[in-house]
Amino acid sequence: MPSFFETTFGPIELKIIDTALHEWRSHHALKKDDPDVSIAAEICINLFREGHRNVPDLQDAMARHKALNDMTARH
Repeated sequence: MPSFFETTFGPIELKIIDTALHEWRSHHALKKDDPDVSIAAEICINLFREGHRNVPDLQDAMARHKALNDMTARH
């Protein structure tokens, strides 16, 4: 658990998160200012902290995340 809290975010890590989130948002046709995108960003950061540290792994984790699936089902 300590590594979860000790995760640092440099330019490379932020690019991975940004890329995965941007592709998720585009796939579900959500605008950047949609409140659900803020929640998705928080989930994406937590998934990264949990060990999904490259774009394909992060995208796969996002695709399997229940809250993200519930969120996109409403749109």
